[in-house]
Amino acid sequence: MKFKILIVLIVVCFFKTYAQDYEVHFDKEYVEENNKNVSIEINEIQELIYIIFANTEFAKENPRMVKSDTEYYDEMIKHFSKYTNLPIVRKFDKLLKENLLYYFVLAGNAYGYEFKDKNIVPTGVYNFPAKGVGNLEVALNPIPELVIDLEEFAKKSNYRKFYKQNTDYYSSLKQDYQNYAQIDLQTKWLQNRFDYKINSFRVLTSPLISSMNATQTFEDNNFKETLLFLPTIKNNDDLSQKLNKAINTRVIFTEIDHNYVGKVSEKFTERIDSIFKQREKWVDVNNKGTQYYPTPIKVFDEYLTWGLFILYANDNYEQEILIEVVDNINEILIDRGFSKAKAFNIKLLEIYKANKKAHISDLYPEILKWSSEQ
Repeated sequence: MKFKILIVLIVVCFFKTYAQDYEVHFDKEYVEENNKNVSIEINEIQELIYIIFANTEFAKENPRMVKSDTEYYDEMIKHFSKYTNLPIVRKFDKLLKENLLYYFVLAGNAYGYEFKDKNIVPTGVYNFPAKGVGNLEVALNPIPELVIDLEEFAKKSNYRKFYKQNTDYYSSLKQDYQNYAQIDLQTKWLQNRFDYKINSFRVLTSPLISSMNATQTFEDNNFKETLLFLPTIKNNDDLSQKLNKAINTRVIFTEIDHNYVGKVSEKFTERIDSIFKQREKWVDVNNKGTQYYPTPIKVFDEYLTWGLFILYANDNYEQEILIEVVDNINEILIDRGFSKAKAFNIKLLEIYKANKKAHISDLYPEILKWSSEQ
């Protein structure tokens, strides 16, 4: 049976968190080293995971799952395709066919591991960061049971040599984030508009990530750190440099702001549920992508997180770019099944312009009142 990926490839996903000790461990040294820090990483263990994903039968049947229009992808396939019969490739293929969302669970939990010579060992920092996403929940971290198979694949394919040979390429991709992402500006804007402070941001990217994004904030020792699983920066030669920067910023912003919006929405859960439970009024139920937003609060949060970027754009971009950003966001959301995106965003911007000094939480009552009248 072939499994087809449709609109899910541009769906934002979130790791669920549950009350459990030792999910992460931020000791004093880690806190001091990472406080007020934004880092861009192409993690060695995660890149191993993405390479294995790319060599599964599932990936071949769903080519949009992996970013494949690069020389790096071609070199990677040439190097690793001869190892597709190894156990770990078959196991990953089986899990992806069972549920696409294992993509996030495996890559997310891999961040808790590192190479020590030829062995893969826990870092002791992120112990079980990805317990679930969407409709998938796992009781145990799957990586420990897969370590031996991962080590076998890495050894037989000479993975670590391949990774080292591409160091300069990885560095160029990380530099693109520094040039285009403006994460410091985004986080400053958000921190000024929410009563919620995050100490550190880590962008975990890969040249093999297509459009499957995820984020979650973790807290330990009074220190909050956000992980952002994002594709590399995309440069469209048909667009101006300003619009390129705006679109790349939007991809990142609409992941970061989930970590702020979620905390506020929790306080309005009952009101949001009463309005957005009328699902057919807010999403096209025939659009398969909307199934990854199964609850009223997830639907509302998706509207709002994208809408907030319009507010950010209003404060930071010239009018011409703002218009293009608004059109881009409305087109994407409506295509994904969020049918009231245009009307919602018009109202949200109207409310914001009348209350620009207010915190975002102060906008909730009015945007929810409007939503209730639709």
